[in-house]
Amino acid sequence: MIDLNVLDKQCSRCSGLGRIENPHWFQFWTKLEGLKNSFRISEIEDRSINFEKITPDQPTEPMSFVCKECHGRGKVLTSEGKQLIEFIRFWMNPNY
Repeated sequence: MIDLNVLDKQCSRCSGLGRIENPHWFQFWTKLEGLKNSFRISEIEDRSINFEKITPDQPTEPMSFVCKECHGRGKVLTSEGKQLIEFIRFWMNPNY
């Protein structure tokens, strides 16, 4: 019997999520949270402040990217898994 647990492992690049978070969005959320906290701390008497001018521009890129190492699966093949795939490809190809 084949031990299926040794054929693949968690992707080290994306920690098994299958995607990589976009750092531009992380910076945007950090700045926005900092603005919220600064307005909560200071009691503003003047409510006529235009908050759209103060807030940072939202990035136009996606929030996350598909991991290029695992192609969004969250797992990568181990050497044993690669050997099994090679074996299956050999026997599935009728040209041999």
